[in-house]
Amino acid sequence: MAQTHPVPSGAGTLLLCRLLEWLPDEDAVLTLAEAAAAIPADGALVLVEQVEAADPDDIDAALHHLRLTAAFGSGLRSVKDVTALAERAGLTVRAGRDVGWDHRLWVLAPTA
Repeated sequence: MAQTHPVPSGAGTLLLCRLLEWLPDEDAVLTLAEAAAAIPADGALVLVEQVEAADPDDIDAALHHLRLTAAFGSGLRSVKDVTALAERAGLTVRAGRDVGWDHRLWVLAPTA
């Protein structure tokens, strides 16, 4: 069985910050699924990820996306793409909001 690494269990809330940008889609889904399995049904997974820049002419964001794509096969994802990865991992979105500098915060919960 594929496994990324041990995920702490027993906590009501688990925070993952900028982890998915280093992972291709299938590995990102696996990581999120393992995190979902480690939190209780009434717990939450707080996910913070950098997303595609709102300004398509932001050269720094484009260069960062290119580097991630070339090195890891991931690249920067859109809000919709990250949400879809979470749903594929068995998580539902409780809340989400932009937190600045092209970053978004999701509050996720295991699907009932």
